[in-house]
Amino acid sequence: MPAPLAPDHPAAVRLLAGRILSHIIQTVKQSPAETRPFGHAYFRDLLPDDVFRAMLDTLPEVGQYASSAERHHKDDGGGYVRAQFPISVTSLDQLAPPGRGLWRAVGAALTAPELKRAVFTKLAPDLAYRYGIGEDRVPDLAGYARPTLYRETEGFEIPPHPDTRKKVVTMHLYLPEDQTQIGLGTALYRRRPLALPLGDWRRRFEVVKQFEFRPNSGYAFVVNNTLGKRSWHGRERLPDGAGVRNTLLNTFYDTPRDGFNSYLPEAEPVRRAA
Repeated sequence: MPAPLAPDHPAAVRLLAGRILSHIIQTVKQSPAETRPFGHAYFRDLLPDDVFRAMLDTLPEVGQYASSAERHHKDDGGGYVRAQFPISVTSLDQLAPPGRGLWRAVGAALTAPELKRAVFTKLAPDLAYRYGIGEDRVPDLAGYARPTLYRETEGFEIPPHPDTRKKVVTMHLYLPEDQTQIGLGTALYRRRPLALPLGDWRRRFEVVKQFEFRPNSGYAFVVNNTLGKRSWHGRERLPDGAGVRNTLLNTFYDTPRDGFNSYLPEAEPVRRAA
């Protein structure tokens, strides 16, 4: 009987990527799409459970994360409340086995064209609205995923915003260890009627829905930023004692970016497991 493949062996990484991709696509297809306040879907058990737990066990060290935007720097000089680790080929080279092979497989699955098509199909009405096309053409729209890990701590806040139009779909995976952080999910908003455009944003917006920050869950929505439709979303300030909010943003952009591809040594793209 042949010896089992090492986790970093190209064949093992490819097999794992295919299994991850198959599981995510099945979950996306089975999850209901919602329309209020704009098109979105919430996913439970998004990844195979053993893969999800392995991801938690192999998250990068704190020092391997880079600081995020300047607006996420504490006013008291206490450092940044948001840090990021792009799941790019270059960044993954910093990781040691078996984490490196695992995250290569995750990156390959999240950037696979088949996943893009499944997510876009799930959110077809809002994509058809944004691009002025029929829903049957939505799966063929351009979309290039850039998976990135985020580490957010007490004091992190991001007021309601619709996202830049360079983004096509925002997909967000939640990585808590248990349900003790269930209230830390992202909220979807709408403007309050007749609210003045100045002052505290809480007076101008109201929460329509807040996603539960469950282990192995996530959501996706179409980025719309027009007078007729805006994908307002955000996160209120993380309270004291909230702990670390670990997430993975798998945002689809309208143009590709070097580094978020070629996770596998072979040239051909990853395929779903049979």
